[in-house]
Amino acid sequence: MPKTPPSSSAPPLADTLPYAADFVIEVLAAASRAPYGQLSWVEINRLAARWLRPAPAAAGADSSRLGHEVVLEMSEHGLLEAEMTTAADGRLMVQRVVHPRIFGLHAAQALAA
Repeated sequence: MPKTPPSSSAPPLADTLPYAADFVIEVLAAASRAPYGQLSWVEINRLAARWLRPAPAAAGADSSRLGHEVVLEMSEHGLLEAEMTTAADGRLMVQRVVHPRIFGLHAAQALAA
């Protein structure tokens, strides 16, 4: 079932961060290259640290949290599938992402069998 975009009137977080487009591209590329198309939260954190920088005025924000929030938006828009978990402070975090290409590979393997 397709996911619907969030109904919020605020712009997507990815539109408000410099280099967020590069982060999105790197997440999709890394997931497509990863075994079984899966990318762990550790890799999301690494990519976020490389590409995302919180605004100085954003109290409590860090690149890791921003990365997880952008990945959540990507999932809401159907760019990838995400398994969620909850952090100790109750915030929703991404445990693992799966690139949609893997579903096509599974379908092809089932047809070939």
